[in-house]
Amino acid sequence: MGEVSAVAKLQPAVGPPARPDIDRILADPDAPSLVFQPIVDLRLGLTAGYEALARFGDDPRNAPDLVFAEADRLGVAAEVEARVLRKAIAARDHLPDRCFLAVNVFPHLLSSPEVESVWRTADLSRLVLELNEAVAIDCSSALAATSQELRDRGAFIAMDDVGSGYAGLRQLTYIRPDFVKLDRSLVTHIDDDQVKIALTELVGGFASRLNGWVIAEGIERVEELTMLVALGVPLAQGFLLGRPSAHWQFLDPSVARRIQTMAAHTDRSAHIVSLMEPARVSTGDHGQCARDAACPPCMLDLADAPESPASATETGAARQPSGDSDRDGDSNGDRDGAGETTIIVSNRCRPVALQLAGGAGAAGGAGAAGGAGAQAPRRIPTSLFARPDEPVTEVARRAMTRPKGRRFDPVIIVTEMGRPLGLVRMERLMLRLAELSAV
Repeated sequence: MGEVSAVAKLQPAVGPPARPDIDRILADPDAPSLVFQPIVDLRLGLTAGYEALARFGDDPRNAPDLVFAEADRLGVAAEVEARVLRKAIAARDHLPDRCFLAVNVFPHLLSSPEVESVWRTADLSRLVLELNEAVAIDCSSALAATSQELRDRGAFIAMDDVGSGYAGLRQLTYIRPDFVKLDRSLVTHIDDDQVKIALTELVGGFASRLNGWVIAEGIERVEELTMLVALGVPLAQGFLLGRPSAHWQFLDPSVARRIQTMAAHTDRSAHIVSLMEPARVSTGDHGQCARDAACPPCMLDLADAPESPASATETGAARQPSGDSDRDGDSNGDRDGAGETTIIVSNRCRPVALQLAGGAGAAGGAGAAGGAGAQAPRRIPTSLFARPDEPVTEVARRAMTRPKGRRFDPVIIVTEMGRPLGLVRMERLMLRLAELSAV
């Protein structure tokens, strides 16, 4: 054998890279731990929710992406995923008021026995399940069905990393998510990139048509934050807004003031809530309300009052002066088109349809409900939701992009969690636009 050179002796031995010790992780009943990163409302400057992130210790070999990759290689990814989801559901029960909790899930594992046993027996309200966009197209039909089952249990569905590839936009048409997360590659230096700005507007418009909210992730610079506020992106997260922490953290007051100031300068028009009118809320043929303990008081609660005349199918109504009640046959009720319209909700209080009173057009127009030739009440699917603080001009733009037959349907105003607050008739919206254009 020849002699080994001195240089060779100094070289460290090269072997396969160290891998996470999955057996040790699974043997630890406390693994993984969770940390929480704030998700911020870019109009109000408030914390709207948190993303739960799994951590497997301080060893660099146990970085989350490495752990899940190794678990997948060993065929135990579903067991690891089930642990993360179970911990997220437990953490959700301690959330601050009016906040949601988002957690990443691998779409192909949702129907695995380990993961399904967690979510199928749980209340998933205030939980947002983030699906990574790297989903095989040929499994989208099954995934869409699973997503609907998750929604039926109270969950919201988010598509993660949208914009990092064409597949993500195609998946939006299958999953119809409640939230769309912009990939951080679109957010980085968006203030100096017209292509990224155009793509963000494209994704935002697409999400609006699906009645979804956009979340921008990876914000690290004030300039990025400023541009996203100007573009009307409603929600965001990133190191600039808050780093992951083991505790619920609130937005720094100085950052909150900055966001509120930027939003005030950007939003030159009135908020849509200024046009909102009350509406009846009914579970229709969707059964009884689930009465989620986390729900704030809503219009359905009025049905519980002893003096309420609401029936099983008319389970709630906004209180009105007796002279305006449609039960009196008073013409005032007919002039108030939105008052004649009922929002049909699922048992999780998600608006699913509108029931228009007899004689009312798609926009809730006037009509003598009891007069000769009056039309029977009819039900139409929901076509547009808006949050109370959205600008009138933005809601009008979204309304006019609806299919031709739905453009003048009422707009449903909803909370951050999708619960109905009231209606806006398109007649009032058009009049407000005319007033704004005259200023």
